[in-house]
Amino acid sequence: MVDTGRDETLNFLTPGGDEVRWTVRPDRPAAPRPSQRSGIVERVWLVRGSDQPVIQRRLDPRANPHRLDTEIAAGLRLARRYPENGCPGVLPRMLGYRADIDEPYVLWQPPPATEVGQVAARLGNDAIDRVLCDLLTALAHLAAAGIVHRGINDARVRWTGEGAMIAGLPVAAFAGDIRTGFGRDPWAPAEQVRGIGRADPRDDVWSAAVLLGVLLGLDGDSYRERLGPRYAVLLGDALAPRAAQRPTAAELLRALSWPVPAVETSPLDSGREQYERIRASRAEAAAPAVRPPQRRRRWFWSIGRGSAGPATRDCYLCLDPVSWAETDLFVWTDKGYKALDLGTTGPQHRREYRLRQAFRRCPNRTGEIGPHYLPAAYLRSGSPINIGLIGDTAAGKTHLLAGIMQEIESGVLGDFGIMTSAVDIAWHDDFRQSRMNRLYRDGEVLEHTRPVDTVDFADGLILGTGSRERPMMFFDIAGEMLQPGRRQSRATQFLAAADALIFVADPVRSDPDTTFEAVIDRLAHRRGPDGLLDIPSVVVVTKSDLLRFEEPVDRWIRARRADGPAESRDVYAYLHQRGRTAQLAPVHRIRRCTLHFASATGGRDRGGRYPHGARPQRCAEPLISLLAMLGALPARRDGDG
Repeated sequence: MVDTGRDETLNFLTPGGDEVRWTVRPDRPAAPRPSQRSGIVERVWLVRGSDQPVIQRRLDPRANPHRLDTEIAAGLRLARRYPENGCPGVLPRMLGYRADIDEPYVLWQPPPATEVGQVAARLGNDAIDRVLCDLLTALAHLAAAGIVHRGINDARVRWTGEGAMIAGLPVAAFAGDIRTGFGRDPWAPAEQVRGIGRADPRDDVWSAAVLLGVLLGLDGDSYRERLGPRYAVLLGDALAPRAAQRPTAAELLRALSWPVPAVETSPLDSGREQYERIRASRAEAAAPAVRPPQRRRRWFWSIGRGSAGPATRDCYLCLDPVSWAETDLFVWTDKGYKALDLGTTGPQHRREYRLRQAFRRCPNRTGEIGPHYLPAAYLRSGSPINIGLIGDTAAGKTHLLAGIMQEIESGVLGDFGIMTSAVDIAWHDDFRQSRMNRLYRDGEVLEHTRPVDTVDFADGLILGTGSRERPMMFFDIAGEMLQPGRRQSRATQFLAAADALIFVADPVRSDPDTTFEAVIDRLAHRRGPDGLLDIPSVVVVTKSDLLRFEEPVDRWIRARRADGPAESRDVYAYLHQRGRTAQLAPVHRIRRCTLHFASATGGRDRGGRYPHGARPQRCAEPLISLLAMLGALPARRDGDG
């Protein structure tokens, strides 16, 4: 939308999901400019027919398209807690939003124009007391919704004539988010200014205490001496250096004998409590290892598979045992596989170069399938990590795998000291061209995986630290082949050789996904004495960009790193609340399983293309969790949790 002096049309969604169309005229004829720091254009409009003023905060098209997402999500959290006209007068009120357009925006009800700092000199003790209690009441509401305002000061708090309210949520964060440096002394605590630790609602309590001192006309050095008995202890605690040492807004309201807002139970609480019970029961139970213990050793301590003799492993296509030998070697050409003769002479580096492109023909002793070939790098490296992607057709498996590989190429595993290279260079390049480049360079929607009788790996990488290497292979199979009604086929044989599983949960499909339970049933031979499967797994709620304004997805989809069991608990609660029992089967039937929100595209497609481009969001987090469960993840180099 271009700012002009003429009438404009606003088509938006209300917090309740209704589509609304307003004709508006500018309150002021001058066109505003976006803030250079935020890329936000703020403008006041008057709604035709009522002259109701409305604040529009619009994103400049040159800014990050998700710059407004947290503000919209925080506004929606409050609006859904207090629907219709039930929003407490101490809180900002969101009227609507429009997200998936070139210039997304959010609409707010205008707050009072008078900043509390402008009237500080005229406020008596009773009025100051009311401002403090109103502000703490607002902060208690925000804390209950898991929102940290981060911008409390004498301009952001407005005077209503009787009390105070908070104006807007332009720099809000969610409780538990990794802090990013924001604010300035004295308004923000040092943890927030320096970006240390995780955002905490008690960060705002510090700001409230500073505002109280400003209203009382005090400087920082004389706060405790001049506040008097009513505020002295209160303010001293609120200005503790660490958030954990400060009281909450609700505790301060009780100390002031002011009513504490009643907080409704979150609909997610039941699922969160059930997940914690599952975790507790798993911690108490023994965890017998079904697979040979050497498969569980930390791979970076194992000896490379060239010097001490390669181990025998199962072929992922026919399941026959196969080991490395410099016989039956082939290379891939335009005419198919061609025999490779290494010769007996020549420099070692040339020999290694040729082996890098070689395949070994599987002995295929049972002869159940035709001749097939395994990459030499797969057989010559350490014990493999075979990962299967599980989910129904159109669940997003192919897009998720493209997102995982894109994030790996961006260096996400380098933070752990892991270097990667292709198991087969030509194969990996084909995956890059047909999947990653089409999605992330050209912005095209990828087609579904076609059902075939025999499934080869989709892509493979060698994970290495120093001289030690281990292959990691991904298997992507058409959802139709995994359905319980399908008879066992060669296409699903790779499951018997799988070391880990990625269950891809489509959150927007209406019918249950039956592939999860079907695959778990096919792996019944891997159950321990307690009936649980011993195969590290993750459940990934993909397409989470479509849910990015729903709690708790709104917090996790933009989180920089996984947060241990906290994300798993929230994903479980989200699926549990929506009755997605089938998608929770891995948690109930597999011993070690984490849950994650992710998006392979970052936005909705239009006509088979992503108009703003596609980008992966948190696609690597499930893989990192799997590698940790497999003991294949060294400590992070940067120390970031």
